Amino acid sequence: MRRRQRSWSVQVVVVALALLTVLAGPVPAASATLRTPAGNCATTLRCDLAELERVSMADRVEMVRDLQRRHGPVFEPGFRRWAAIAGVMSAARDRGIGGPGTWMSVTNAGLLEAMERGLARGLDPEADSYGNPGALRWSSYLTNLAAGRLTSRPRHDEEWSKAEQTSLDHGDRIARTRFGLRPTPSEQRFKQLTDLYRWAMQHEKELPAQLGALTPVLWWFTDVRNEDSYRISAEIAMTISFGPPGIESLTRLLLEIQLKCPTCTSPLPIPVHTGTS
Repeated sequence: MRRRQRSWSVQVVVVALALLTVLAGPVPAASATLRTPAGNCATTLRCDLAELERVSMADRVEMVRDLQRRHGPVFEPGFRRWAAIAGVMSAARDRGIGGPGTWMSVTNAGLLEAMERGLARGLDPEADSYGNPGALRWSSYLTNLAAGRLTSRPRHDEEWSKAEQTSLDHGDRIARTRFGLRPTPSEQRFKQLTDLYRWAMQHEKELPAQLGALTPVLWWFTDVRNEDSYRISAEIAMTISFGPPGIESLTRLLLEIQLKCPTCTSPLPIPVHTGTS
């Protein structure tokens, strides 16, 4: 009977905070100074990590959207496969964390460079990767997407998440070796959550068997074309990582999930027991 009385919000907490409260990689907050126009970066595809690291958070969000609009349709009509990244960056912009000069900012710049140069290599296989291994991953992803080889959701999400992980790992190395930066305890917590999220994306063949009727919730939270799901997940992860959690903030986020995720409102399945007790 108690299981019958569980509210949808408790179900979402279980799923969202245990596994799905995380999303695309570490990102920066807004900066007062914009030294490299993000629009030019999206047009030329020639900005390197150091240049991108100085771009403000708000402009980085627009750059990701510009990359999708300007170049994405070459690989897929109505390309929105990086909406997830824009959603995470929007959450960071609104919270005001990870400004230029921080470990999170440099790590995110590594991701942006990889996306930019991945597009360039997807358009021209001879294009320079700028030494970013994530660019090779993204160009392979885009090529496979255009060729129709990523129609299976688990295969798509595995390749997408590995491209993002490789890009962020490169940004992390640059932050440590070139900038002398290491993650703060809060940044480290956020990194661990995002690593867990990508792990989930890479195990979507096995997870449905464990989640059962909650599998549609997994698909909603890991749909990289859904900017809302990633922004909400990012807000939850940032609240957990940077604190203080605050019941009002979490309640607002749970209500927003209720509005935007119809599959998240269904009651938990009641186990059927056979035999006598």
